[in-house]
Amino acid sequence: MGLPKNYRKDLKITPHKQGFEQRQSILDDIANKGTYLPKGILHEDMDGEMINYITNDIDLSLAGEKVPIIFLSAQRWAEFSKTWQYSDIDKNVKLPFITIVRKPDAQQGTNYAGSFNIPGRPTFTYMKIPTWDGNRKGYDIYKIPQPISVDIMYEVRLFCNRMRDLNVMNRKMLTSFSSLEKYIRVNGHPIPLILDSIGDESQITNLDERKYYVQLFTIKMMGYLLDEEDFVVTPAVSRGIQFYEISEELYRAPYQINVDNQNKGICINVLFNRGVSSVTIPIEVSATYTDSNFTNASSVIFKVNGVTKTLPFTVNNGDDLYIKVNKVDGNLSSDVEITGTIS
Repeated sequence: MGLPKNYRKDLKITPHKQGFEQRQSILDDIANKGTYLPKGILHEDMDGEMINYITNDIDLSLAGEKVPIIFLSAQRWAEFSKTWQYSDIDKNVKLPFITIVRKPDAQQGTNYAGSFNIPGRPTFTYMKIPTWDGNRKGYDIYKIPQPISVDIMYEVRLFCNRMRDLNVMNRKMLTSFSSLEKYIRVNGHPIPLILDSIGDESQITNLDERKYYVQLFTIKMMGYLLDEEDFVVTPAVSRGIQFYEISEELYRAPYQINVDNQNKGICINVLFNRGVSSVTIPIEVSATYTDSNFTNASSVIFKVNGVTKTLPFTVNNGDDLYIKVNKVDGNLSSDVEITGTIS
């Protein structure tokens, strides 16, 4: 039975991260090497990842066998290109195979769209890590310099003796760069590759000689250098914990209660110092207050157990008498005196 026309076999059942989650995932990949600092990038790291890209991503297999890959320097390529046909036991190289040559003249990078680094190679805060020594809490500041952008050119050549093999390699390369850029990860850092050109170095001039095809793929890696020796870790300000005890008794209105048992008279004198305008007095003697005198006050408010009262009013043993004064001059103290008779 045939499959439906729009049948898909490559459904993605796991959600793809986007936006902030995707940027955070990239940051986690950069700093997932067991340290709070990112992994450095040097020329040899980019060379190794380029080999992995051709080996694993392109993954060229012909006639059921994986095509071998040879990484050469510019000097070794000059020798290899002259003597490659006398390399094996039979004095012939078994085709096909792939060579990767890195040009030694690494150029100033274009990864930053023509922008240049800040002069002086300053370091910038990358992360703040909390610390605790058992007594004090603080944090360390991890700083790294701005990476140095660099463009590295790689020459990838396929040696084969059949045109159909050449077509397979060409299709894989064009598919890989169908979006212009191909990103690889060098020590967790995303680095773009660009297919700069495709050339032909086939040598089919003499029909009596062995015929072979050589197709050249020039790939530009828009990388950057980040030396771990330039990383800086400095301790920041430690945090000390201080405790303060605040007592409400430091600011209060002192008062006096005078009782005349013979005449059954009672008087309460309250001094409202600067910054104090109210007081609560616990009542121990039942009485009826009928008169009041005060200084530096426009008005006085009386409350018994939270209920506002006006003179005369009665209080009983166990009640709370609240007195609030509205001062004329807040920088001066006020005196309030209320008098009455004991019940």
